[in-house]
Amino acid sequence: MNRILELIWYWCLVILPFTAILTFILTLVVCSQAQRKSDLYQTTLPNISILAKGPGYRYFVAGFVLLVPQLLLITLGRLLFLLDSQTIVHRVILYIIHSCALIISVFLLIMAIVSVDHNGPLHVTGAIGMFSSFFTYFILHTIVVFYLFIRRAKAPRHSNILLPLWFLMCCVLAIVCFSIWAATFQSIPQYIAAGTPFLYVLGFIPQFWSQARMKRRSSVASFEEHNIDRINL
Repeated sequence: MNRILELIWYWCLVILPFTAILTFILTLVVCSQAQRKSDLYQTTLPNISILAKGPGYRYFVAGFVLLVPQLLLITLGRLLFLLDSQTIVHRVILYIIHSCALIISVFLLIMAIVSVDHNGPLHVTGAIGMFSSFFTYFILHTIVVFYLFIRRAKAPRHSNILLPLWFLMCCVLAIVCFSIWAATFQSIPQYIAAGTPFLYVLGFIPQFWSQARMKRRSSVASFEEHNIDRINL
């Protein structure tokens, strides 16, 4: 039973980045449709904060509240993978870096629950805190990944250069788009900046996939060995 639950956990990690992306997109689409039906806003791509106003508020809150546990589980899965796949980076450093997920969750909930109509400054504080926490995690995690790639002789499961480059690209994209949005208040850079965390966690999938397959093979081998022992008895 424990082996089955363990396998379910590892395969869920492969799926969770996709469900998080789907939750995010559906939240924005449903909120946008709710706004259009009420004829409050006719802009094709309003700022994300506008979607939390009026009839879109409850969908906005529900969607982002559903995102929180998914992001926490993804981050927890990534932390456990790094703890299991290498011994170069100290565990305490990894704990500190991945604790950013808790800070992100707090600011995300503030941003989602407190709309611009209710308390504009607090909503903006939540949004800025969320983005800042995301960027902090991106940068620190990317540094760790590049370090592991450089030391790949001692961490062979981190020998793929494409993953560090993917994380670096997401970091640059997020910071550039957020800076443009902060300077111009245009909605398109804001949407791209808001989507970069989901692009970033897509980079976890190849290693989550290989981890799940390795655990499945290990579980099958253990089960067959157990059956052979029972037959011999």
